[in-house]
Amino acid sequence: MAIIRIHVDKNDEPVSVAEKIINVEAEEIFLNIPKFSKFAEFADNFHLIKREADALGKKLIIESVDDKVIEMSSVIGIDAVNPVFARYKRQFSDIVAQRPALSKKPKPDRRASSDQEETESEDPKPSSRRPERGGRTWPKFNFKFKFKLKPSFKLPLIILGGTAFLASTVSAAMVILPRADIEITAKKSNWEYVDSVAVDKDSPSINSANMKIPGQLFVQKKNLSLSFPANGKKNVEAKATGVISVFNAFSSDTQPLVAKTRFEAPDGKIYRLIQGITVPGAKIVDGKIVPSSIDAKAVADKAGVDYNIGPVEKFTIPGFRGSPKFTTFYGQSSGSMGGGFIGERAYPLDSDIKNAKEETKKKLEDSLAAALQFQIPKEFKTIAGATKIEFTKEEASLEVDASGNFTVLIEGEVKALVFVESNLKDALFEKAKTELGQDLEAHSSELEYTGKARANFQIGRMTFPVSFKSVLAAKVDADFLKQEVMGKQESELKSLIFSLPGLESARVSLWPFWVKKVPKNADRIKITVK
Repeated sequence: MAIIRIHVDKNDEPVSVAEKIINVEAEEIFLNIPKFSKFAEFADNFHLIKREADALGKKLIIESVDDKVIEMSSVIGIDAVNPVFARYKRQFSDIVAQRPALSKKPKPDRRASSDQEETESEDPKPSSRRPERGGRTWPKFNFKFKFKLKPSFKLPLIILGGTAFLASTVSAAMVILPRADIEITAKKSNWEYVDSVAVDKDSPSINSANMKIPGQLFVQKKNLSLSFPANGKKNVEAKATGVISVFNAFSSDTQPLVAKTRFEAPDGKIYRLIQGITVPGAKIVDGKIVPSSIDAKAVADKAGVDYNIGPVEKFTIPGFRGSPKFTTFYGQSSGSMGGGFIGERAYPLDSDIKNAKEETKKKLEDSLAAALQFQIPKEFKTIAGATKIEFTKEEASLEVDASGNFTVLIEGEVKALVFVESNLKDALFEKAKTELGQDLEAHSSELEYTGKARANFQIGRMTFPVSFKSVLAAKVDADFLKQEVMGKQESELKSLIFSLPGLESARVSLWPFWVKKVPKNADRIKITVK
């Protein structure tokens, strides 16, 4: 067998080293790699030369005093030796069995006594020397058995017991001891996305190509009325107002009454309709007229407290005086006529109204935000710029009550366009996998919202900027791989592991030292993916 040693310079390129292996005419090649070699910086270089050597059927052995080179060669599956210590490391196993050397010192000859004979038997066939992994050899073993001839039945019992014990021990070891530990490190890829994301309430699903995700629009409407003190003073002439029920007991025909139609109280005070009305016709039931009625607002003819009166049983309509309608059209009030006043009274200033509106809006805004937060489910994400509050109605009453307070009424609504953050991350990871072109899984990620959203609440769409940093690793199905490697020979295991896509490195240990194949019991196989 031709054997050649190739020396690698510190600055040799991987391709030139591979060419040296290809070009030499030898069945076994010792490749000497010095310390701090450029070749030893990457595991892929070792994969390259192993692939070329295997393709040409050449036995490749690496020599180096660099522990890193020895270790990396072992991981890749190339025999390696440190020439200083002249020892190969066992591939795919972290355990190397050590056996003590047998002493060659001869033992004194003992002869049998007169009353007992003793016979010494020596195995004529010494155990063959077999090479240990890495180039070592085991010493020869000479097994000697001593036994007494008397009593004669002890010999077969001893042999039988020893054989049974040895068989049971080996059988138990084969079942209990074998174990395979596989540690896989997958290649990791960094991926970043610094751009905008779109949210659409009408989008049915995630679109990672356009970075669009589904959204949902939530709306809350509320109103709030508050009273505030009026700080102004002015002379006021106010007329009493109230509600009069107008009855038609004349006929089934309707009767229109114009604005300012007079109604006279029993004490002669006049109140006028504020707006024109039409009194419905009376009903005829069993030949009798059943009056119909309509409520209308009325105001006193003059200002002052004298027109503040209580309920009135019957108002007449002076305009119908002298006709049959005078007694059949009339009015009643079940409430008071009030508000008549002449004199100085509190009055809200412009500043009072402005401050009152601002305070009412602030309280309404807080109330809307609380109601919206209660409405939106926890899985939805709300970001800055994705909410909008509008005040749809603002009213301030210039009239004050008996305590000198006026009222402000504000109506408003809040809208929020939200999304599920996990949908956003899924879209980003899908885009990463598409761009990297591999079957990857997330290892770690960092998501940051870098600006306010620009939202159109009418159509339920918005965009916003994000910064996304992630680390993805090749996906390794440990459970599936465990089923694949069960019962594989060591060489088959090596080929299977290093053919995994996206593999950065791997370390495999078969234990004990005599184990040459992966156990068939899945519980005896441990696969760790990093």
